[in-house]
Amino acid sequence: MEFVVRRIQSDEWEPFRRLRLEALKDSPLAFVEQYEESLDEPEEFWRNRVHLNATEDDRTTVVVVHDGRFIGKATCFVDPQVTDGRAAHLVGVYVTPTARGTGVAEAVVGAALRWAYEEAGADRVRLFVMETNERAAAFYRRLGFERTGHTMAYPPEPSYLEHEMQRRGPL
Repeated sequence: MEFVVRRIQSDEWEPFRRLRLEALKDSPLAFVEQYEESLDEPEEFWRNRVHLNATEDDRTTVVVVHDGRFIGKATCFVDPQVTDGRAAHLVGVYVTPTARGTGVAEAVVGAALRWAYEEAGADRVRLFVMETNERAAAFYRRLGFERTGHTMAYPPEPSYLEHEMQRRGPL
């Protein structure tokens, strides 16, 4: 499968919205944001979200495009809550089901990691994985992420636990 991996552009709110809503419907426990609330968000919400991730120095959204369609995405931002060093936070990773197992996930996360280390100056990248999502945890381990031992309750449903993972240094 041929695809292009690149930073999202400011005017691409509609294809981003489509892929984000697909992600929320396909994998509801993988994201804090929920499908129904996102579906109701106005156009301006989506425009602003994409514009910030396309233009700000402290955040980015990387997309994977195949035949003119977004098939994968990942967002990374400098985490203002971390005070010991400069950490980036990887969120919103998703690959459409028909593109899974084709290298898209590795490509989009790799591009987000390169941005974090090369452009944002991060010394590590962190993320949270739901305790029930062993497939995602295994994927991140293959990319060099390790559990930190920190956990947090999953905001939409606090009976679930999320495990923090981090990676130091580029791929």
